[in-house]
Amino acid sequence: MPHIEESLIALVSEAAKALGYSSLPVVLRRIAPPRDWGFAATLPQELAAMELSDEQARLECELGKKAAKKALQEKSRALAGEIAGKLAKEIEPKLQPPIGSVVAEGGYMNFYLDGRQACAQLLAEISAQGESFGKGEAKGERVMVEFSQPNTHKEFHVGHLRNVLLGNAIANLYEFAGFTVLRANYYGDHGIHVAKALWGMQNPTLLEEAESIFAGAEMASVYARVERLLTSKGDASRLAEIRLQAEKEIPQILRGMDDLASEANAQWRETRLRDLAEFARIYAELGLRFDVELFESEAEGLTAAIVEELLAKGIAEIAQDGEYAGTAVVDFERFGAPELGKMVIRRSDGTTLYQTKELALAKVKFAEYAVDRSLYVVGSEQSLYFKQVFKILEAWGFTAAPKCRHISYELVQLAGGKMSSREGTVIPYHAFIAEAKAQALELAAQRGISAETERVAELVALGAIKYAFLKVDPSKVIVFDWEQALSFDGNAGPYIQYAYARARKLLAGYAGEALPQAHSPAEQELMLCRVMSEFPERAMMAQETHSPNLLANYLYELTRTFTDFYQACPVLKAEEAERSYRQALVKAFCAVLVSGCRVLGIELPEEM
Repeated sequence: MPHIEESLIALVSEAAKALGYSSLPVVLRRIAPPRDWGFAATLPQELAAMELSDEQARLECELGKKAAKKALQEKSRALAGEIAGKLAKEIEPKLQPPIGSVVAEGGYMNFYLDGRQACAQLLAEISAQGESFGKGEAKGERVMVEFSQPNTHKEFHVGHLRNVLLGNAIANLYEFAGFTVLRANYYGDHGIHVAKALWGMQNPTLLEEAESIFAGAEMASVYARVERLLTSKGDASRLAEIRLQAEKEIPQILRGMDDLASEANAQWRETRLRDLAEFARIYAELGLRFDVELFESEAEGLTAAIVEELLAKGIAEIAQDGEYAGTAVVDFERFGAPELGKMVIRRSDGTTLYQTKELALAKVKFAEYAVDRSLYVVGSEQSLYFKQVFKILEAWGFTAAPKCRHISYELVQLAGGKMSSREGTVIPYHAFIAEAKAQALELAAQRGISAETERVAELVALGAIKYAFLKVDPSKVIVFDWEQALSFDGNAGPYIQYAYARARKLLAGYAGEALPQAHSPAEQELMLCRVMSEFPERAMMAQETHSPNLLANYLYELTRTFTDFYQACPVLKAEEAERSYRQALVKAFCAVLVSGCRVLGIELPEEM
């Protein structure tokens, strides 16, 4: 209920001005349960500190900082209490519902809400706004969120899934906050990894022969099999021959991929389309979309001009000696950032690198799509790389460069530990999703879910995975556990989905056209309203910090509060007035839960 906070801030500011206090920003914080519902203002403490600042400085010179603080502690506390009392007295006659009272307590001004009026006002707001409750006003700012970035000719695995789900949630959070959002995907559809995969497809017999020599475990990806061949340590003469042949032919395939008349180009185009179609199927299954699709193969043609422009502007230079001799390199020491080292943007043989394409695409984003912010959702191991890229964009003169942001995240671990596509130790996406659906279907049978069993099982499976991935802080490693993810009783997607389906049943016969007369809410009713009122600021905090986990865990808190209400307050068996009031509460809960889950990309089944 932002308007309550706005009115309180205005009241406190006006009171401070009327009493002749210095003008300082007024900050409110929510009073946490089990204390009554309300807001606390810390302004009295800040004004006390300001009035005592000269004495504080004098004592610091005489006694030191720590001793001075201790000496003034009691005086500061007493002065803050005195100021709080004066401000409260000035404000009290001007209070408007649903603010019930203002109390000076220990240097704070605590504003307590009238529960009956606050609940009625909140229900009226949610009823009027529905699933738009908490949505921000239009910001007039365009944000591009780039995420997923899969490589064709490689396995799409569980590690990619965290990127996709995190990026989609962040894009949704920005959209919910009122930004214009462009969802972008940058496909790694060209390069040495593709050439390696094509070599393996062209030489299946050689690949199998090599694997029989070093007795490698079975791998799903041709790329992973070739990579293992190239890095294998076996010294058998035949294995060495096959490895040397691959090392010789792979660069030839890479060059041939750019020759429209070559067999390598035809094979590349065919297999590329196959993989892109599979990615599209995965995105459809996960319920997400992209507005902009960028391809590494298309960026290649832009890199030569980019290098020349950076050289002409003096951002890059041709290294004359040392390990970088002959390359076009950016030395970040020249831009006051020696800790970033150096970045090569063109090799000595004239070929460009992945980072050169990154710079080319950044220019496209700013020039063609006119974005004000550009967010890159990429693993934490690329932290230095993005600092280097952003510093180049800043030196290049792009005004939006300071608003480029690397949204990093950590690994996903299963029982087998860290995954690697190179080593073939990944859990393929299709196998992971199939396992989730199979377990969800078994749970549906156990719980007697008979209506649209397969459809509900699919929603539960996807909801369980999405929630399990998004409830974890992006900076933390995910250790995925099937039993925990599919729980109907804990901090898990199915628990939230089941609560929603149960809530929908309580709305049977409820028209909800007119709000019921407010009554004095029971403890659980009051708490449900209190938690629902926090949704707008929790969503805003998740967006500002790029932390969907804050929203996910809020939704769990909301659902748990609803469960307490459901168990303590009969709905359908209540008397008419009470029943209508409680159904209005349930309807509001459903609206907030649907809105929050939509931001996370989680679909809620109507029945379970």
